[in-house]
Amino acid sequence: MNTPDITRCLNQKQLAVDAQMQAADNLGEQVLGPVLVASSTYQVAMADLGRVAEVNQSGAELHVEKEPVGKQAIAEGGPQQTVENDQEQASNGIDTAAEGLLEDIILDEQSNFGEPTMQHVEAQDQLHDVTEVHEMPSNDTSSGSDSGSSSGSELDTELGKCFYPSFEALENSRPPEVGMKFPTLEDAERFYSTHALLTGFAVRRGSNYRRKKFHLQCNRSGKLKPTQDLQRKRKLNVLGSQCQAKVIVKLHQEQWEITGVKHEHNHPLCPRRSLTRFFLDHKYLSSEEKSFLGVLQQSRVNPRKAMKIFRRMRSNFGNTPSSKEKDVHNLQCVEQWRKENSDVETALKRFKELELRNLGFSYTMQTDEDTIVRSLFWTDGRSRVDYEIFGDFVSFDTTYSTNKHNMPFTPIIGMNNHGRILLFGCALLQDQKAETFKWMIQTFLHVMGGKMPRAIITDQNEGITEAIAEVMPQVRHRFCKLNVMRKADEMLGAFMAARGDINAELHSLVDNSLTQKEFEEGWSVLIDRYDASENEYLRLLWETRKSWVPVYFRADFYLFIESAVHGEGTNLLFRDNVLPKDRIEKFIEQYERMQENIVKTEEEDTLQSATEPAYFSMQPIEKHAAHVYTRQIFLKVQKELYYSTALNVHEIQGGSMYRLEKVSNYENPEFDRNSFEVLVEAGTHAFRCQCAKFTRDGILCCHIFRVFTQLGVNEIPAQYIVPRWTRKFREEQLKEYEERCLKKTENKRRYAMLLRKMAGIGKGICADGAKSSCFLLELDNIQEKLATDGRRKSRK
Repeated sequence: MNTPDITRCLNQKQLAVDAQMQAADNLGEQVLGPVLVASSTYQVAMADLGRVAEVNQSGAELHVEKEPVGKQAIAEGGPQQTVENDQEQASNGIDTAAEGLLEDIILDEQSNFGEPTMQHVEAQDQLHDVTEVHEMPSNDTSSGSDSGSSSGSELDTELGKCFYPSFEALENSRPPEVGMKFPTLEDAERFYSTHALLTGFAVRRGSNYRRKKFHLQCNRSGKLKPTQDLQRKRKLNVLGSQCQAKVIVKLHQEQWEITGVKHEHNHPLCPRRSLTRFFLDHKYLSSEEKSFLGVLQQSRVNPRKAMKIFRRMRSNFGNTPSSKEKDVHNLQCVEQWRKENSDVETALKRFKELELRNLGFSYTMQTDEDTIVRSLFWTDGRSRVDYEIFGDFVSFDTTYSTNKHNMPFTPIIGMNNHGRILLFGCALLQDQKAETFKWMIQTFLHVMGGKMPRAIITDQNEGITEAIAEVMPQVRHRFCKLNVMRKADEMLGAFMAARGDINAELHSLVDNSLTQKEFEEGWSVLIDRYDASENEYLRLLWETRKSWVPVYFRADFYLFIESAVHGEGTNLLFRDNVLPKDRIEKFIEQYERMQENIVKTEEEDTLQSATEPAYFSMQPIEKHAAHVYTRQIFLKVQKELYYSTALNVHEIQGGSMYRLEKVSNYENPEFDRNSFEVLVEAGTHAFRCQCAKFTRDGILCCHIFRVFTQLGVNEIPAQYIVPRWTRKFREEQLKEYEERCLKKTENKRRYAMLLRKMAGIGKGICADGAKSSCFLLELDNIQEKLATDGRRKSRK
């Protein structure tokens, strides 16, 4: 069989066969699917517009040569192409030919050409014959080692093959380091390419010095040169940012040694490992795909139709792996969970040690059908006592971190009477699905004796929302506003940047609305003003507004939530103590330290609350607040008292309505507005402000304090002192808790005594039927008498 020389033309989709083949005259200007090289310099080859592919008679090698500028006429009267890149070589083999055909199919789909002619199909047959020649075994018997006198053709051929690492290579991959040695240059490049695949970039071979020193560079190390051909329709797959990330390998004593490493990239890396397979250097055709492509060629299916078939298959089957890929994936899963459970075993040993040291410590595991541990939850005795006292509010934070096995880490947070964060427990979860969160919540409630919180705040997560609705439907649940708005800024960054002040107005509307009607009307005006009604994410924010906008939670007790517990407050517990990829044992160790810090801080706050604070005024109400509240809560109340001095008060209706006007600015006001109204009920002396701070945080606002000054109120009314913020609250609740525990213990003791007594009597008379009947009769009489006495007491 005679093998033609193939001339590529990317912009006209035309290839002409050399004059040596008479069949080329019949093809004329028709399109012949190009054979694309799949080497580490593939992207540069795509930019070479004037290259001619020459196939030797033996079919053993495919050479790509550069034609002089302006010398090559593509077709009679056709445009000439300029060439700026150097000569490249590519390897032989079915991998290269098949992948090149598939790449041409993809490029063909992007063009606007019509259906190919019969001559085009015949040209594909000739190309298929070339592919069959390439499927023949190669006679290359050169060794993998390289020498300084080598011509380099064998090495280039080896490095140019499609790269896809083995399971062992993926498992053992690590960042390159100076001093690493490899038997061959190919081994060095495979090692670095495997690291690149897992990190999120691709590798290409750069400059070399006498074939004894090679630069393995990031695929974006070059500089993009825009084409001057305005008629060009195919896109260049060449990206360049002059990235300096690279590895330098040098031949030394018959081994290739890494002598230089630079890890820093000047461009974003691929965000997910699964996407790296779309890099040109990492493209991979399974044996099934190669076979199917051959069938399509033999069946005279043109590239355009073949692309439609591949596109439909991949849309229907997604990334369905081959049988070999499935086996590798299964092995990876088994190995991954084997490692995870070795980490879990160490954690369980640590848990057992904690149980011996701390009698109140407990942990719970979630296992699957293979008894593999999937999720963990742990807490201690002090946390259970804290939840009994301060469990009216709970925060679940799943945004902070995961451990080295990608298990979401979820601390369960509360707040004590000093306004400090409490840690009720921690969980490392298998995933963020609803069933997993359901297990966590049910486990938490079981450990805490079944007590339900009044309010819960979480990040915006569909799984935890579904779990809370199913397990605790009666509990008030909201999303953290900071988390929602942060996501909105990320999702709508470009949209908002093109619309001027919409971002600032959106934040102002969310933060400063005092009524639901005010917010909803303001939202409608905002959307109309910026023509944003078609934005899907803004529509989602509107549909979920009752789950996160503060104005819908004015009557709910959420404990300074916008500034303390959720968001930054939770992360402060872990940011300086736990790294995102730490082992489970490290999480447990830091959990112990954090609990110790919480106890230490609480003891310091208790001692400080017993001292006399510094006052900013001579008002009696300030001193009264200092003697009632814990020190940290008093400082918040004192700030409101201080802010009240920046307000003027005007009586609107005699003794029942007052308007507060801000006459001086102060730092960090909760609402960016200058006027508020306070209503007063004459009969009950109840004060109600528009800002609703008392119902939200449990302390009075500066507006009501200013009215107190106007009316001469010198002490905070008892109805506006929330017990959980007072000095004595924890001690009083601890005393009640101990009494309940003693009562439970006494009940258990009496139960055990009666059970033992009854068991002894039953053992002695069970052999005598008459005595047993008499005893049972007496028990019935005693039970009836006790019931009668109980009814008499209830009537009294």
